[in-house]
Amino acid sequence: MIKEYKESDLQKIVDDFEELYSLIWRYKIKPDKRERFEFEYGLNGSWARLFNESKKYKGSLLLKSTEEVNTYTLIDTWTDIEAYKTFLKENDQEYNKLSVQFESLYEIEMKMK
Repeated sequence: MIKEYKESDLQKIVDDFEELYSLIWRYKIKPDKRERFEFEYGLNGSWARLFNESKKYKGSLLLKSTEEVNTYTLIDTWTDIEAYKTFLKENDQEYNKLSVQFESLYEIEMKMK
């Protein structure tokens, strides 16, 4: 599921995740890659399947801007920063493989937090 949001509401949405460790990514996608991007970065995509291997992964929320065309915000949530770092160490090859595989889906990827 993808939730639409107004840019002015983004900070409130982000604040709701402050109790856990969240990584926040902003994407400007290629218009012709929208469907694939939404799948791969959504609840049943490759990233979610990889992250779900960890019991300390709490989920992701993919948000689609209603004001900026082809713009999405992705919030990945973990129990704490150490859980995330451990996961990256243990899964760096698969993580990097997915990163390279999906670079063609977007024009800009920016880590916000």
